[in-house]
Amino acid sequence: MPSEKRSANMIIAKAGGNASQNAYNCKVSIPKTWADKLGVSVNDKSLSLEFDGRSIVIKKA
Repeated sequence: MPSEKRSANMIIAKAGGNASQNAYNCKVSIPKTWADKLGVSVNDKSLSLEFDGRSIVIKKA
């Protein structure tokens, strides 16, 4: 299957609760079609993330 690329922006929000004053949550949304192809659903949403210092790989756990 050929790879598909899309541009995205990171969602950065101030962390709440007991987090430090400088704590932030960072999130990236992926297209629903990609989630469907990974086999992610409302009832089965666990993922495996790999980070090598330059890129992030998301796999179905």
